[in-house]
Amino acid sequence: MIGAPKDRVLKCVDRGLRCLGETVKRIVYWYLENEQGLKREEIPDKPQEFIIGLEKIYGSGAKIIERFIVSEMVDEFGVETSSFAEGIEKTLSQ
Repeated sequence: MIGAPKDRVLKCVDRGLRCLGETVKRIVYWYLENEQGLKREEIPDKPQEFIIGLEKIYGSGAKIIERFIVSEMVDEFGVETSSFAEGIEKTLSQ
């Protein structure tokens, strides 16, 4: 797939959050922006803040969501990684 790496990362995040359902995905983005001050388009630049926001919402369950997103990144970029933040770093340095 062709596209800017950050846009492709955001698509991976969208697909990973879709496991929760479309409405819940929108609520997560709303929470991140309104309660954490993190806009959707900032996620590739601030992956740790994104993970912290997920942890505030889902506690230890955030790890499951992170795995879904990482799986999407592996499929999209072919980059093996164990965490979202590590995946972002590897992806954007390609």
